[in-house]
Amino acid sequence: MDQLQNEEQQTAVPERRTRRKPTPKSRFQIPEFLTKIGEDVRWYYDVRLWSPLILLLLILALVLPGRGQKQEPTEAPTEAVEVQPSTETTPPTEPVIPEAEALARLADSVGAGRSDNVKTIIMWVAVNRSEDRANGYGLSLLEEIARPNQWQGYDENTVYSAATYEIAKNVLETIENGGLRPLDNDMLWLVLNDDGSVTVRDQFTAKGNQKWNEKTVK
Repeated sequence: MDQLQNEEQQTAVPERRTRRKPTPKSRFQIPEFLTKIGEDVRWYYDVRLWSPLILLLLILALVLPGRGQKQEPTEAPTEAVEVQPSTETTPPTEPVIPEAEALARLADSVGAGRSDNVKTIIMWVAVNRSEDRANGYGLSLLEEIARPNQWQGYDENTVYSAATYEIAKNVLETIENGGLRPLDNDMLWLVLNDDGSVTVRDQFTAKGNQKWNEKTVK
């Protein structure tokens, strides 16, 4: 039996081994580290890792274009407004009082550069003359002011100030209301002093040994 097995083994056709042809070497050799890149970065292809980033990009793509566009301000439709004619009227200007104007022109020309007190006294001298009948006066206030050669430095063309005009109006108001006067009604003459004051008196010249009454105002 053993001999028969040996003979079969000896007569058995030996197995032919085919040799693999060696693969031809490529002219371009791929570096070994490049061949392993695929194995090292396979996790990049995992959708679960990329899905948050993809979702974020989608959100930004939807939001940013809307913000980038400038919204044009919408103009409200303009309604036709009917302009109502103004019912306000400018107050009428106060008419100039001739007597007050004449007193102001007299005071600002004769009493130029002097105090309001001096200008007031000059006005009252003119008022006293218009009310006097015993010394050759007694004309109207406008006529006594315009009487020639009566007022030192008087100029009928003098431009008077608004403040002096108000003083003149107060003088006329005092006359009308019978108020207290700053000067006696017999004081008809005046002298302008070098110190800016004015001296008024009740006589033009002294009579005998009798001295005139006078008052000086600065």
